[in-house]
Amino acid sequence: MPEPISSTSFTEAQPTFPELVQGACELFSQGKRAEARALFHSPKLQAAEWERCLHFGQFLLKTGHASEAIEQFSLVLDYAHQQDENRLRSVVCHNLAAAYRNLGYFELAAQFQQYSISWGDLRSANHLTLEQEVEQLSDDAACDLTGRANDAIIQQDYQLAEQLLNISLTREILYGCFDDQAADWGNLGIIQGLKGNHARAISYLWKAYLLHKKTINLPAMGQDLKHLAELFWVSGRSHRAIRCLTRSMSCFSRSHHSAEEQQMGSRLHEMQRLLTIREHNPLLN
Repeated sequence: MPEPISSTSFTEAQPTFPELVQGACELFSQGKRAEARALFHSPKLQAAEWERCLHFGQFLLKTGHASEAIEQFSLVLDYAHQQDENRLRSVVCHNLAAAYRNLGYFELAAQFQQYSISWGDLRSANHLTLEQEVEQLSDDAACDLTGRANDAIIQQDYQLAEQLLNISLTREILYGCFDDQAADWGNLGIIQGLKGNHARAISYLWKAYLLHKKTINLPAMGQDLKHLAELFWVSGRSHRAIRCLTRSMSCFSRSHHSAEEQQMGSRLHEMQRLLTIREHNPLLN
C-alpha cells in the first residue's frame, strides 16, 4: 500500500492532499479519468511541487498506473536527496517499492523497501532481530512492515511474513484504517492459501473483503473476491467460486478496471467450462 505523509511535516501550504487523492480516486472510479488527473494540476492547488508529485504518484499507483507513478516518485526522491530529508526519503522509497512490486520487479522492490526502512524508523534486519526492530517502531511504521511482509511472501519466508503482518495489523486496528487492515488480512489469507490452509485463508480473505466493502473500495473488493474464488475452486466448492468471480468482475467493471475485468471474464469462462465437464464426468471430481 502507498505510504502517506503529512503535509505539515515539510510545508504548511496544502493540508488536504489525502482528501484530494480520495476525491480523484472517486472520479476515476466513475470513469472520469481526465478530470481526476486534472485535480493535481489545477492552478488553484497551492502546494510545493514535490508534494504535488508525491500525491499524484500515489493516485497513479492506486489506480493501476505504476510506471507513471514511478516517474513522479523519482522526482520526489531527487528533491529529498537535495534537501537531505530522511523522512521524505523513507516515504517515497516505500512508494517506489510498492510500484515496482506491482510491476513484478520484486528484487528492485525489496531493495527500495530496505532503503525505506534504513531512512525511516526501522533498522536493517541484518543488524537487529525482529523483536529489537519492533521496539523501535514509530506510529507510522506499519506501511514498512506490510512492505517487508510482501517481500517475505515473494521469498516464501511465510513465518516472517506472518509475524510482520500480525504486528502491522495490530497497529492498523489501533489507527482505525479499514483499508490498511484489509490489506493485512488479505495478505494473511494469501499466506494461509499458499500453505494449504484453505479454510483459514477463506476466513481471512472474507474479513478483508468486508473491510474493503466498508470503504467501498471496489478494485480491492474485486481482488479479494478473485482470491476467494480460487480458494473455493481448489476446495471443491465450484459454484461458490463462480459466484465470487462474477461479483469480482462486477467490482472491476464498476470501477472501470477493464484489464482486470477481462482477466476475470477469461477465468470465469474457464471455470464454467471445467464445471460442465466435471458435472458430465463425475470421475473428474
